[in-house]
Amino acid sequence: MAISGKAVDAKKESKKELTHQRILATAAKIIRRDGFEALAVADVMKQAGLTHGGFYAHFANRDALLAEALAYAGTDSQGAMENGLALQCLSTTAANQPASELQTFIELYLSEQHLFAAQSGVGCPVAALGGEFHRLDEHSQTVAAKVVTALVERLVQLGEGNISKQQAFLCSSAMVGVIQLARALDRSEALVYLDSSRQLLLEQFLTPAVMNSSIEFLNKTP
Repeated sequence: MAISGKAVDAKKESKKELTHQRILATAAKIIRRDGFEALAVADVMKQAGLTHGGFYAHFANRDALLAEALAYAGTDSQGAMENGLALQCLSTTAANQPASELQTFIELYLSEQHLFAAQSGVGCPVAALGGEFHRLDEHSQTVAAKVVTALVERLVQLGEGNISKQQAFLCSSAMVGVIQLARALDRSEALVYLDSSRQLLLEQFLTPAVMNSSIEFLNKTP
């Protein structure tokens, strides 16, 4: 049976999209592991197992790749966190020890696994690259802002009406800062700070009395 022209075109587009995603996944891994400056088109294509010349069928230039790779990293990280939340929910339900999703999110973000995630080119791009966002071009800065906003808004959602956007921004900033600073320390010291910071944040954002006091303060703030 003959294959129609439309079917052939659809197959080509599907293959092209798979290749596009492959390039993005490779680039997202590189920037989270080595930083934006390490992103070189030739290296990305080589690590993706593709020819250098094929790059321009997908991206206009390196800046376009960088912006899309950053967005991809944000979506990838969010997906990993959602999977972690789902798995943790199943395990706590089985053990009859329910924990709020906000608590689980904070625990996952400030976990030993996430602390060392950048070494493998995975994890939250805000923690891995936040210090470099202000050096990006205008378009990439817009993408970076969306990645940051997505993190803040996810915390608001997980708070189920118990934390404001301002509180979520504070919590996000604290989590990102803890990971960034801890990555500069030796392993044993980093883990000590990671554990204590996690406990302090849980007390700050999950203790009703503290939460109410914080909300009152933020409401009075101009």
